[in-house]
Amino acid sequence: MNPVLQIAIATVLLGSSGVFIKFADLSPFVTTFFRAGIPLAIVSGIFFYRKEPLFWGASPLLLFISFLDAIRGLCYVIGFSYADLSSAVIILYTWPLFATLFSWVFLKEAIPKRNLLLLPCFLLGIIVIYAEGEISLSSSNFLGLTSVLISAILVACTVVMYKEKSETFSVYRLIFYQNFFAGTLAFPFLLFTRPFPNLFESTMGISYGFLIGFVGFVLFFSALNKLKASTTAILCYLEVLSTIIFGVLFFKEQLSPNVILGASLILGGSFFLKK
Repeated sequence: MNPVLQIAIATVLLGSSGVFIKFADLSPFVTTFFRAGIPLAIVSGIFFYRKEPLFWGASPLLLFISFLDAIRGLCYVIGFSYADLSSAVIILYTWPLFATLFSWVFLKEAIPKRNLLLLPCFLLGIIVIYAEGEISLSSSNFLGLTSVLISAILVACTVVMYKEKSETFSVYRLIFYQNFFAGTLAFPFLLFTRPFPNLFESTMGISYGFLIGFVGFVLFFSALNKLKASTTAILCYLEVLSTIIFGVLFFKEQLSPNVILGASLILGGSFFLKK
């Protein structure tokens, strides 16, 4: 399959995540299990069938990144459970800001002057979107947006590692480590949840894990090395567009002036920062 088409399909699938999360309406820990446990079970089965070592290539750093990915996944689910899909996905795309800051702080990479001028766009965009709702710990929208913001910070921590490992690891190996801690740590919450997920909830959860966690990331990771980073970055914005469309179609969400202005600042800054 053409790698551009692979990335496009993968990002549209990722954009549908919020639909499965909201329709399933399960606890964040149980939803996290479905999201991570289904692809983890599939790729583990593939390794057993091929008689490949389950933890080939494991290192303390890689396992730590996998643990961070578990926290990222839980925050992602919480965020998209409580916040509007359009606001949540826009806040998620602040991750290039944090990737730039982390590369400056930890890798001592110089930040071009143009990029420094873009950083206030992100901060102002975050403020504008937060200003639309009640800023309170009791506000579900505030909790959702803050969880997505934490998820964006952790995306910035993990995205570089996955890009680097995609050169040496197979697609299935990347999916295994991406979901290992999230799937195993969330499994007990599924066992002890009461009432147990009914048929509809389980179907939504399994579909979420299979379509997004497995199919989406098989397409994404397999195309990662075949495209330029700039091309991949631009195609990833289909996730934002598809998420907003799904929010309007399924949940009758409306784009308020705050969301439109915040999106212009954050997505515009993200686009030029990646370029």
